[in-house]
Amino acid sequence: MADSKEIFLHQTDFPIRWGDMDAMGHVNNIMYFRYFEQARLEWYEQSGYAASNPENHGIVIVDNHAEYLKPVTYPMHINVQMCGHSAGRSSFITTYRLTVDDVLYTRGSAKVVWIDTVLGKSVPLPVDVKNLFSPE
Repeated sequence: MADSKEIFLHQTDFPIRWGDMDAMGHVNNIMYFRYFEQARLEWYEQSGYAASNPENHGIVIVDNHAEYLKPVTYPMHINVQMCGHSAGRSSFITTYRLTVDDVLYTRGSAKVVWIDTVLGKSVPLPVDVKNLFSPE
């Protein structure tokens, strides 16, 4: 469910690959989470963070959801939009809209937690990330 304070974070486009499909002839359910992950990783890196961060900070997903509205099949070309809301001390909610030709096919969400990768514990969101949700 979208939050009234949801903000746009990122979007990406890419083609569906033949290997993304399952025996039923549509994209396998797990692939949607990979598409959401791709959008999230692009946002993370474009925000100035590295996937393997030498500062020992990173993000983990503690909850994932998808609502499949229409089947996606090869050779479609998809757009994934990522938004965010409900920032707390160390986490926020991301939402995803997967569309084909501006038609909604899938909705998703994930709770993202910022962590110290060495200690395996949550840490406060970086100031620049926190400010996305509550600008000064």
